[in-house]
Amino acid sequence: MSPHDVLLERLLQKFVVRCVARHRDPTEALQDDDTYLHVFVPDLHIVSKAVRPQYEYGFDWEDQLTELTSALLDVRARLKTEGYWLRTTQLGDFLDLWRQSANDPSGVNPILADYADLADRFLRNAKDAVGPYLLLGNHDLEVRQHPSFQGARAAHYLDGWDGALMTTHGDQFDFWELAIPDAIAALVLKSFFGRGAAPSDYPLPLLRKVRDQFTPKDQSQRIQGDAALASPQPSGGALPDSLNVIDVGAVSQREAAHSLLPNAVKTVERLRAPQDNGGAPIAPNLRVVVIGHSHHARLILDRPSDLILMDCGAWIESFTEPTSAAKQPNRQIGAICGSDLRIYQLDPA
Repeated sequence: MSPHDVLLERLLQKFVVRCVARHRDPTEALQDDDTYLHVFVPDLHIVSKAVRPQYEYGFDWEDQLTELTSALLDVRARLKTEGYWLRTTQLGDFLDLWRQSANDPSGVNPILADYADLADRFLRNAKDAVGPYLLLGNHDLEVRQHPSFQGARAAHYLDGWDGALMTTHGDQFDFWELAIPDAIAALVLKSFFGRGAAPSDYPLPLLRKVRDQFTPKDQSQRIQGDAALASPQPSGGALPDSLNVIDVGAVSQREAAHSLLPNAVKTVERLRAPQDNGGAPIAPNLRVVVIGHSHHARLILDRPSDLILMDCGAWIESFTEPTSAAKQPNRQIGAICGSDLRIYQLDPA
């Protein structure tokens, strides 16, 4: 069984799994090494149980997320015996300090106290933890001041891809091209997306200032708003190589495909290019960027830039399908192994 099959078999024991989108390159020109299975857990926006009733939308899926982490532990153990490796990335906004404590880092403690088991699964360096790469999101920038989040980064270049696969929360593509002065843009680019960038060097005060300027103050009823998804397909049988992929053939199509795509492309092109004063490119091979942030799962091929933008959705807010106006809760994950990229929706069995 392939690593994708092992993951899907285990997920189907506890969930109804539907494929939101898939892109598989049958030529394997994208990536012919299937040693690593990468799984992506997008925005959770967890607040304490005392604060949760203040908001219409919130994280209400503790049991389901616990089932997912158990599944990932089982998959990791099985893949290891077969010579494969599982790597899990949490895509940022794990906690929601914006709504918990007006971004005061003291808000971390009551959240972790209410969700101690989940915290153990995601934050401890132990055999019974999924051991994820942690990303900083715009709702949890301040978590890095807490000891449990010292390893959280703005971006990761993931194993097995030689710099071709990067993951970041995605909020930088919302605003930084508009708000960060050109004079310091190169510094921000290197410190956030440099492969060896140290979190201690991040210009967090600048990003906080920009974030606060662009983030709506009232988030009691919505954060990003409901998503409209193409019809997901049951995952029990064979999946087509291309499912619900947004194919962008011209620059003029980018904004309609995804509001973050134009700035994502600009950033990737800068990362591929030689840096100021003739410095080497930061990520000359970058082909795939995996994000969360928008709460709208979709998979985009931008052909003019030879870039895949994989937005893994969220575990907060809702989506609708073309055949029904009924809202359904977001519970999505992303999975990449070799040239096979997938986004799944998980519903209770």
